[in-house]
Amino acid sequence: MSTAFTEFLAELVGAVPLAVGAVIQDSEGETVDSFGHLSDFDLMVQAAQWGLLWRELQFPPEPRRLTGTTEILIETCQQKILLTTLFREYYLVFILSKDSSLVEARRLLAQYLSAIREEMGL
Repeated sequence: MSTAFTEFLAELVGAVPLAVGAVIQDSEGETVDSFGHLSDFDLMVQAAQWGLLWRELQFPPEPRRLTGTTEILIETCQQKILLTTLFREYYLVFILSKDSSLVEARRLLAQYLSAIREEMGL
């Protein structure tokens, strides 16, 4: 079943050349919605893996200086991953190929984040 979030994510992934997928997750790592060019399972596993880092920074067992981080960029030899806070309890994992333009991806992501937040009532 397609939701407004699925449509936003599909448009975002379609708008960024070489984008692999995008996933919205909550603070417990549960997927709210996703869209991508991977199997659903592979997309969820990748999002959960990168989401662990986001959750560790947002909800550390003890106060740390990085609490309140709103964006994380991870570059590997195969991918670029943008983790972005939607609001305190939700974040978006945006998976790109290593050859994706980070500048273009971030510009388009900012546009779609506004629409996603508006749909969430924020």
